[in-house]
Amino acid sequence: MNAVAPPIAEHEVIQVTLSHDMVGYDGVETLVYRALARILEQVEGGDLVVNRGQESRQKDGAKETRDLNPVEGLVAALKLSEVDIEEQIKTQSTLPKKAASASNPTTYTSVYLRVQPYTSTFPTVGDPADSPEPKIVLQFLLYLNDPAHELVHTTTTQAVPTSWVALWDADDSEAAKASGRKNGEWIEDMLVEALRVGVEVVGQEYVVARMGWDNRHEDKGKGKETDPTAQ
Repeated sequence: MNAVAPPIAEHEVIQVTLSHDMVGYDGVETLVYRALARILEQVEGGDLVVNRGQESRQKDGAKETRDLNPVEGLVAALKLSEVDIEEQIKTQSTLPKKAASASNPTTYTSVYLRVQPYTSTFPTVGDPADSPEPKIVLQFLLYLNDPAHELVHTTTTQAVPTSWVALWDADDSEAAKASGRKNGEWIEDMLVEALRVGVEVVGQEYVVARMGWDNRHEDKGKGKETDPTAQ
């Protein structure tokens, strides 16, 4: 359960450790940084740093074949994200920490963000006989954890057909290149937009919780006020 967290301070650096298993999709780190930075503009404090986690990476110089590495179903995506974030937290806990001082009042908050693609079957609409093949869709689970403030937020993105991803991959074939077909451009735009909005939503939830804008905890533990003028 999310706890009551202090507001984002003027001299606070939010260090985001980004984790994902996608291969060949350059720019995810930049996308996440820009999306979260846009949300942090709403508050007067807080600097942002986004770094990749310690998951296995492709060796330098190795050719990367594009692969989202999705799991099947939201439950599997959530479980994998939880396990991965726990490992990231354990790894980061062994690293030296920067402490605030009188000469340097900057504080550092570690936030962990997992981007996990997953697939699911979209319910058949209309007569099943007209659509014999089930529609498989792709979504991203965004899982954000701030262990110091006991805050966890999750959201899922807009679904897109997995057939679009296959169509994009087909663009890499020699025949597609020869024909000048460029389906990948609009498909990439769709995926980027879906992911960007998802990151902004989970980032907004985090900022709302840190700044207390939802006022969920203001009335807890308080008795009902009585009008002193009432008879």
